[in-house]
Amino acid sequence: MSHSLLKEKQIVARLKAGEEEAFVWLFEHYSPILTSFLAGLKFDAEDVSDTIQQTFLKVWENRNRIDVDASFKNYVITIAKNDIYNKVKKNISAQKYLDHSVLHSDQSVEITTTELTDILSTILANLPEKRKQVFEMSRIQGYSNKEIAEELGITKSTVENHINNSSSVVKKLLKGLGFGIAALFFLF
Repeated sequence: MSHSLLKEKQIVARLKAGEEEAFVWLFEHYSPILTSFLAGLKFDAEDVSDTIQQTFLKVWENRNRIDVDASFKNYVITIAKNDIYNKVKKNISAQKYLDHSVLHSDQSVEITTTELTDILSTILANLPEKRKQVFEMSRIQGYSNKEIAEELGITKSTVENHINNSSSVVKKLLKGLGFGIAALFFLF
C-alpha cells in the first residue's frame, strides 16, 4: 500500500472519529478534484460550488458510515454526481410543471408581474432589515451567498439562514394570498 493511500485511510479514520481537522484536510484536498470533475460536466460555477458544499455536508453527516478501506475519492465523486443529477432532475421537473401550468392556467386569475412585484415589496418591507437586504441581494439582484457574506461582513451560514427564513415567510404569505406554485417558481 502506498504511503499516500495509507495516510488517506488514517485521515478518513480520524474523520470517522469526528476530528474536524481531518474533515478540513479532506475538504481542501478533494474540493479541487470535485471542481474539476463537475466543471468537466459543463455545470456553472455556482452549481459546482453548491454541490461541493452539499457533498461535504453529507460526508460530515454520514462520517460514521464511511468505509475506511474504500476509495474516498470515489465516495465523494459519487455523492457529488448524485447531487448534481438530482438538481438537473428537479430543474427538468419544475420546468415541465411550469410549462404544463402555463398551458392549463385559468385566464381569469392572471396576475401580472407588476402586481406580484408590488405584493413581494410589501412582504419584504415587513421583514427585519438585514433579512430583507440579504433576500433582495440573493433573489432579486442575483448575488451569490459568498458575495453577500463578503459585502455585508457576515458569515455564509448567516446569509443562508436569512435566505431560508425570508424565503419561508415569503412563500407562506404568497400561498396564503392564493398564489400558485408557478408564482413561487418565478421567485425562487
